[in-house]
Amino acid sequence: MKTKIVVLLMGLVMAFSYSSYSQSKNKKKNKKSKVVTEQTVAVPDSSKTNTKPNNSTGKTNVNAVELNTNTNNKEPNGKQVTPVNEQKPVEITNAEIKPINYEQVIQQSKPLITNKPNGSINWTEQFVEAKGFSVIDNEKFKNVAQAKAMARRGATVDAQRNLLEIVKGVQVTSETTVNDMIATSDFIYTKVDGIIKGAQIVGEPIEKDGGIELKMRVPLYESNGIASAVYDKVPELKKVNTMNDVISQVPPEIKDQVLQGLAFNLNGKRFDPSMFPVIVDENNNLVLDLSKLYDPKSGKFPQLLSTTEQVFKEVGFDKGVQMINVLRTETGKMVIDNNSLKKVNWGKIGQTAAKIGKFLLMLI
Repeated sequence: MKTKIVVLLMGLVMAFSYSSYSQSKNKKKNKKSKVVTEQTVAVPDSSKTNTKPNNSTGKTNVNAVELNTNTNNKEPNGKQVTPVNEQKPVEITNAEIKPINYEQVIQQSKPLITNKPNGSINWTEQFVEAKGFSVIDNEKFKNVAQAKAMARRGATVDAQRNLLEIVKGVQVTSETTVNDMIATSDFIYTKVDGIIKGAQIVGEPIEKDGGIELKMRVPLYESNGIASAVYDKVPELKKVNTMNDVISQVPPEIKDQVLQGLAFNLNGKRFDPSMFPVIVDENNNLVLDLSKLYDPKSGKFPQLLSTTEQVFKEVGFDKGVQMINVLRTETGKMVIDNNSLKKVNWGKIGQTAAKIGKFLLMLI
């Protein structure tokens, strides 16, 4: 009897232990299932991901995006997630370089002018200008209108005479003046004389000091300008050596260089221009003959102006203009340091000037 009671008690204990073990095991299983469920819910479907700002906080739901980006482009359900497109940096090419605003440059710079008796040479706006004056002769011409008309005619002749004197003194190159060429060629004299007679009156004649004063102007480079009369007969330079070999050896980094102007840093030196200036290196070897940039048919030629380093920086020339250091100057000639030779693709300047139609030569 006692044996049966002991066996019965042992069975009850074993049953109770098994029941407790099963409950404990089920609790652990349920807890683990709950964690997996919560993780699955935390990762939304890519098609339902909400990246819009929360109306209550005004902030973007960053956590959802970060979860997607840290799952190797896959969600827990195995679906492929499209990666977020990253913006690539914009590359600026030579074609995208903003062209120089020539009018802005000229307005902020000073025109380069050579003053002469009774007139001047404006190298920036490219013309020669002279004044003419004639007395109103009321005794010879009793009619007032006729007297003024005759005075105007006299002032015109005087202005043309002054123009011719100024033009004769214009330096064609560093070695030759217009007068030198007129003296050796009747053909050139005839052409120059015709240009002077075709000069235009600038503004309205004014009455002053008992007479009529007016201004007349002829272009330097236009198709009907002084340059067109002498260009074909410009003599070869005798005081300049052959072209520098460095010019033909263009460094790879400037092979495709596109310049809209050159800035010559004079460092306080004075430069007396010529119609066709030349650039030489320290050994007097030719670097650039600006007569090669003149187009007699269109009359286009690089503009020469005086500016400052401040204007150079404000307008932002670093993309289209190269700064050149000038060691010394002569009439119609600038001598640059040899280090500057490798900064510019000199052989391409003529092509660029012809293509864009404009080119600046700035003296700083």
